[in-house]
Amino acid sequence: MHEGIKGRLKDMSLIDIIQVLYMGRKTAAVNIGSEQGAGRIFVENGNVVHARFREVSGENALYNLLAWKDGDFEVEMDVKPEERTISGSAEALLLEGMKRLDESKQGGFDKERLFGVEEKESIHLIKKLIELGILTKKEG
Repeated sequence: MHEGIKGRLKDMSLIDIIQVLYMGRKTAAVNIGSEQGAGRIFVENGNVVHARFREVSGENALYNLLAWKDGDFEVEMDVKPEERTISGSAEALLLEGMKRLDESKQGGFDKERLFGVEEKESIHLIKKLIELGILTKKEG
């Protein structure tokens, strides 16, 4: 078993998790599960390269999983992707995911939430990743 972290999506969103992996240029598998089922997202060198949920894979599976507000997640570090079904940049994928969420809710599109690390959940996850030695602090 690869060392990683576990938590709940209500405490740390999938978008925040992908952001941290992107910023650290990490390779990992993010497993998520809820009463809706189970999904898996593969990140390689910070970029999302594959996602699957039920019988769906690729970007549609990713966008479905990004909409989840609750469920359990586990990040397994250094897990290679099963296959490659996504080729867009992490930024473009997250922007599109947020746009789709916004359109479905008819609410405001919050770019600061997408790209900022102001939220305490993001800071908490980053600190935990540093404690585990997955990320390192850059001095200076």
